[in-house]
Amino acid sequence: ATVPSATRSSSSARLGSLAPAKAPRFYTVKKGDTLFSIAKARYGNGNQWQRIAQANPGLSPQTLKAGQTIAIP
Repeated sequence: ATVPSATRSSSSARLGSLAPAKAPRFYTVKKGDTLFSIAKARYGNGNQWQRIAQANPGLSPQTLKAGQTIAIP
């Protein structure tokens, strides 16, 4: 009985760390947007743009295009 209980508790802890309360939001890039401008609007600090890039593999200031939907962590 203690093993399943420990497994459940361990599973819950793992799920909690994999799915934090702050789930990513999504944003559709508009013409003229930059990662800096999106970060400034979302976080209040454009220098946080790398957080957005890290949440979107392959995304960089050079690959950002209008119409793309990106995750905003």
